[in-house]
Formats: sequence, structure tokens, C-alpha cells
Amino acid sequence: MAEDVPLPAPITRDAFASGMLPPGPVADRLRDALASIPDRPDRVLVLANEARDLADGDPLALAFAQVYEGFARHMLSEHEEALDLLTRALTAIEPLGDLSGRSLALGALSSVHVSLGHYDEALDLAHENLRVARALGAREQEAWVRSGLGNTYIELDQPDRALEHGEAALRIFADLDHAGGQARAHTALGGALRTLGRFEEAKAHHEAALRLAREEGVLLTEARALHDLGILAHQRGADDEALAFFRDALRLRTGSGNRQSQATTLIAIGRTLTAMGRPGDARPALEEALGIAETAGAEPRAAEAHAALADACEADGDPAAALAHLRAFQGLREALLSAQARSRIQTVEIRAEAERAQQEAEMARIRTDELGAANEELSETLRELRSAQTQLVQAEKMASLGRLSAGLAHEIQNPLNFVANFAALNADLATDLLATVDEARTTGEAPDREAVREDLEAIVDNTRRVRDHARRAEAIVRGLMGHVRDVGGERRPTDVHELMERAVSNSLGQADGVRVERHYGDLLPVELEAASIQRVIVNLLENARWAVERHAEAAGDGFVPTVRLSTEDLGDVVQIRVEDNGVGIPAAHCARVFEPFFTSKPAGTGTGLGLSLAYDIVTEGHGGTLQVFSRLGQGATFVMTLPRRGEE
Repeated sequence: MAEDVPLPAPITRDAFASGMLPPGPVADRLRDALASIPDRPDRVLVLANEARDLADGDPLALAFAQVYEGFARHMLSEHEEALDLLTRALTAIEPLGDLSGRSLALGALSSVHVSLGHYDEALDLAHENLRVARALGAREQEAWVRSGLGNTYIELDQPDRALEHGEAALRIFADLDHAGGQARAHTALGGALRTLGRFEEAKAHHEAALRLAREEGVLLTEARALHDLGILAHQRGADDEALAFFRDALRLRTGSGNRQSQATTLIAIGRTLTAMGRPGDARPALEEALGIAETAGAEPRAAEAHAALADACEADGDPAAALAHLRAFQGLREALLSAQARSRIQTVEIRAEAERAQQEAEMARIRTDELGAANEELSETLRELRSAQTQLVQAEKMASLGRLSAGLAHEIQNPLNFVANFAALNADLATDLLATVDEARTTGEAPDREAVREDLEAIVDNTRRVRDHARRAEAIVRGLMGHVRDVGGERRPTDVHELMERAVSNSLGQADGVRVERHYGDLLPVELEAASIQRVIVNLLENARWAVERHAEAAGDGFVPTVRLSTEDLGDVVQIRVEDNGVGIPAAHCARVFEPFFTSKPAGTGTGLGLSLAYDIVTEGHGGTLQVFSRLGQGATFVMTLPRRGEE
């Protein structure tokens, strides 16, 4: 059963009151818009547009109007438009020093990224917002941020962290006697407990959320609580009760105009009807959900709708339709793996464009101010220096995002290729099996059971490979995103030799003619983040494979492409060496191979990101070293050292 879309944090009245926006027509319109949040996004949109028209070139007033318009479009499931508006608003607010306005924009942006399935981007923004709320001493804003973090961690299958933030949010809202906020905190806690299998506790929280939402008249929160209670009822087999909850939730959501949440509830209704043995009734609901998700550009929900339709079509005796939906699901899943990278690139482009416009406006103002007195010129120079410092810091952040996006695409390409290839093989095998079944029905002759069994075994094996490589891609995405914040996951005692053998299997298992020599020392387990270090070794082995195969092409018969692996215990550190007898690296290039985007391979062969990422994982992530020794035509040796124990 799919999780519900997280509810966006509302724009708080405390944050609005503490902002720098002066009294006037713009503030009046936005104050009226505030009263319509979250259940009247259409009215919020009208008032935000009026406020924008009244801003009359005031950058802060325009930015606040953009925040409200972006929030309204998000609630109307117009996520791409919301992303553009909110990114521009945040870029405009930051140099103005309005922390409350910055917090509003950060919170709304985080909610948009959650709806688009960009959870790492959402977490970065939410944690930044949490720091701003604490700096302001805005306890209500902190509670809303924590509630949102709880829902995001549920989506990432981290219920313990979701519980931590949900409990903190509930305590703050209780201290503030904020019933609507308590309802939302109960929602996050219920979802976390449900994920942990603690269903009775989860039910109590969802019922509390429903009661408080009804008392406060907050329709979106009431609909969410009804949806969550439906999920619980379905999980314990009470499907009639679940359908009643889902239909009540759908009625409220249809009235609110939040299309994405309607799609989520329709998917839940379809899955429940399929489980009740009514796939024919399930298909219309699921098809409606798919249409809504595709119109809203909500790819995660569209993928869920395709998966649910595949199950319903199969149960309804329509294997051709089931196969079509499975293929559509696979295509969307592959697209979603790179969606976060695309989103980050789009964010960089939008903010760069907005900054250029700000710089042009600043230059025009400077030229005008130059006609003033000398003291005014000195004051203007000081303002320029401060603005330049802010822009330099922001530019570095944006550059890091760009490098991360490209690195992500580079690292997950191989597992995605495997997933696509094995999925294509399964599609061909399944098509053959369907043809065999159809022929047997027509002729009345029994199919070749051995051939059918072989095809089914091949499908099972290919599916296992798809699952393994999909999990590898997922681990890479999570590990790489975590690397930006804290370089990976939990460090645990790891058998280095077993890790190296897995890397050899992944990188050299299909390298015909490449000899692998091993010279392993006696090593005790080493504390490290296994997935990250395995990616480092895989990258070194793939580079070695490329080098020896190129040398073999030039050397001809008699040359044996060889990769040598060795380890040694050096006391407080362990050493891992990867050597090859390939084409080698020019001496002038050895000092640059770990720079981002630098590659010694021919154009179009490499991106120059693999070794840069490997270097960061080893040095910054594990406190180790990574060096290269090579001469052109004489092979290359990469030497990695890792501390035996992680930093305390």
C-alpha cells in the first residue's frame, strides 16, 4: 500500500509577523491569503497575484508574493511552476537578510521536492530551515519543520528518525497549545509507528489526528488522517472498513483541489479492491489516478499507479495490459533515478539567472549612486563587498550541486544498464511464454514443459539480477547524497578481502582475457562504510580494465592483460593496492587525475568524475589517502590507505 503524499507545512502567522515586509497593500493581501491556507489554494493564488502586481518593483514584496504563489501552485499540484517561483523567491530573499522570509521559502521548497520524489534535496532544505528557525527562536516554525522531516523520513524508510522528529514536533505544539499542529505531528508519528509494525499505537495517533483536525476544521489534515486509517484497516484485513475511510478521504481531497493527494487515495482504493478479488472495479479507479498523476507531473505517483494497474490487470485475466503497465512502471522508475539530478541542475540554472538579474540591477543602481557624495560612494562600496561575499558562498554551493549531479549520473549508469538489459530479456521471455500458452490453447497440445521451465527459471534469475542491480543503484544514490552531508552511512567492521572480491565480480567478472592476481595479507576487519569503499575499488578496477584492454589492442599476441590486487596491514592503517600493466598515465597527468572532470582517456570515453569521487570518499569520508604512481606505457598503481578504526 503506497504511503500518502506528505502534507506541506503551512506559512505560519508568527513567521509572517516577524518578517521585514512593511505594512501596506501587499502585506494586506498576503495576510488575507494566510487565512486561506491550507484549504483554499485557489484563493491564495488570486491574492498572491494581486500582491505581486502591487509590489511595484520592491524586491522583498515581490519575493513574498512569489512564496505565496509558489505555495498555492504546489497545493494545486503544479509542482514545476512552484519550484521555479520558490527558487527565485529564495534567491531574492537571501541577500536581503530576512530570515523569516527565507524560512518560508525553504519550507515550501522542501515540500515541493518531496512531492516530486527528490528526497535528498528536500532533506537538505528542511535541515537548513531547521537551523534558521532555531536562529530566529521561532518554536512554531521549528515544530512544522520537524513534522515535515518526520514525513520525509517515512518516505525514506527511516522510521526511527521520523519518530524522533515527530515526537519533538508534538511536544512543541503541545507547549504552544496549537491543536492543528498537534494533528499534523500525530500524522507523522502514526506513519512512523505503522512502518515499524506497531499498528495499535499508530491507530491511536491517526485517530488523534482525525479528532483534532475535525475540531480545528482543517480539511487537508482530516483527509490525511482518514487515508492513514484506511491503510491500517487494509493491513489488518478489514478491507470494507478501509474502503469507507478511503472514500471519505477522497471526497475531502476532491473538494480541496489537491490533485496529487486524490491520485494517492485512488491508488489505495484500487489496491484494496484488487485485494478483495474485485480487479474489474479496481481498474477504473487506478486509471483515473494515473491520469491525474500524469497531468500533475507527479512521476512517483504515476509509477505507483502503473504498478497497481499491472497487479489489477493480471488478476483480471488481462496479461497483455499487465505487461504494458509493468513496462511503463520500469520506464518511470529509471527516469526517477535521474530526476533528482535534473532537479538540482534546474535549481542551479534558475538561481544563476536570478542572480544575474540582481547583479544587473545592482550595477545600474551603482552607476546612479556614483553621482552622489563621497561618503555615499564609500557606503555603496561596503554594500557591494558584502553582496559579493554572499554571492561567492552561494556560487560555491551551486557548483557543488552541479558536481554532485554529474557524479550521480556517472556512478549509477552501470547498474541502470544491467537493469534495462535484464528487464528487456525478461520481456522477451515473457512474450515467448505467452505465445506458447496461446499456441497450446489453440492446438490443444501440451507445451514443452522443460522449455517452459527453462524460460521461467531464466525469468526468475533475471528478475533477481534486476533487483540486485536496482538495489545497488539505490544504495549508490543514497550513499552519494549522504556523502555530501556526512559521506555515507554507518561504518561497521568489514572484511576488506570479501569487499574486494565483490568489486572484482562486478567489474572484471565478464572481462575475457584479463588475468587477476591476488596477494592478500592477513587483515582483521576494518571499520568503514562498505558501499562507498566498494564503489572506490570498483572504479579503480574499471579504470585498470580499460587500461589493460587498450594496451592489449596495441601490443598484439603474447601480451597478457593483468590486474594485481594486494593488501597489507601497516598497524593503524591498512593498505590496498590496485596495479595493472596497461597503457599507463602520463607523468604530467598523475598530479591531476583526482581533479573533478579531468580525464586522461580519449574524448567521450570518461567523465573525469569517478576518481574525484573516489578521492573524496577515501580522504574526506574515511580519513585515508589515495595516491597514483604511473608512467606512460608501463601500467599504473593506485595505493589506498584506510584507518583501521573510524574516528570516534
